[in-house]
Amino acid sequence: MAKMAKISTADRTISMEEMKKAILAVEAERLKHPPKFRPDRAQRAALLKGRKDAEKSVSAFLGKAGMDLKKFKALQEKRSAELERMVARHKAEAIKLASQQKDTLYSSITAQAAALKDVAAKTGFFPYPTFTLDTPFLIWTIPLTDLSDSAAVPFGSFAKFNFKTSQNITQKVGFYFFWPNPYQDYAVINAATFFSATGHLTAHAPWTFWSNSSEVYAYADFNLWLGWPTGVTSSNYAIEFLGSTGALGGGVIGGDTNGTNVSGGFSLNTTMFAVPPNTVVVFEVAIELDCSVDDSDGYVEADFESGAFQIACPVVVFSLLNMPPGSVA
Repeated sequence: MAKMAKISTADRTISMEEMKKAILAVEAERLKHPPKFRPDRAQRAALLKGRKDAEKSVSAFLGKAGMDLKKFKALQEKRSAELERMVARHKAEAIKLASQQKDTLYSSITAQAAALKDVAAKTGFFPYPTFTLDTPFLIWTIPLTDLSDSAAVPFGSFAKFNFKTSQNITQKVGFYFFWPNPYQDYAVINAATFFSATGHLTAHAPWTFWSNSSEVYAYADFNLWLGWPTGVTSSNYAIEFLGSTGALGGGVIGGDTNGTNVSGGFSLNTTMFAVPPNTVVVFEVAIELDCSVDDSDGYVEADFESGAFQIACPVVVFSLLNMPPGSVA
């Protein structure tokens, strides 16, 4: 899961455990202020419990009224099973297509990264000395979950995972790079990265008397943090929407299952980021999964594991926008 190492700066060495602890602290603070509205999850759980109690009352009433609840439930389950088979067939086609397009997609991302490295110093975006970070020091998940495979290698780092949940949760899988500012002055930088994701998202909402939903949204994040290992702050970030799917189940419409493919390469960049002298800046390139499930029998799944499915981040490139003492144009 991780390439275990220590980060050395001009005046100290930061252990991997210190880095992980700081990353978790920043992430916990970030989740307190999400970019979009999310209902309080504790209140949501209480509301769902109340809905379950109401469903039991409605079920008892309909049974006394003469409705054959077992037969009705069997019909709804039959329909739900057919929907799940349809989504499974769609996913199988996506796996086949990903295998066919694997070399084209990943070679394209690698080529873009190499091209950016070669021409960065000649572009308006990178007018001054340019740095290339081609190997992450850490590939990690927040909250901690298993990766089926991963590798931190020059210009070819990747991760494979299959995340399935019935909870309301935000899950991240990220690549982490770092750079210690060696100068005795602020280094103002522009930074860019490439990220590819090939996978499949599924959402299932079961049949219940009241409506319930399951949703999953996938984003690519590019965050820059500084102040390691204590007092870490998150500043500039970029985000790219990768895909989403959702399902709605209810008493009349029955259960529901939907799925969608995620396949593509994305460029993310951020500008005018000031790194204090002798300070480490950490670059996070991650996939973020925003999961919401109303019913315990519902679920969402993000499969970036099957066949050629995976996420990849080959490089982070950045350039100085100023000329601090000791830099060479």
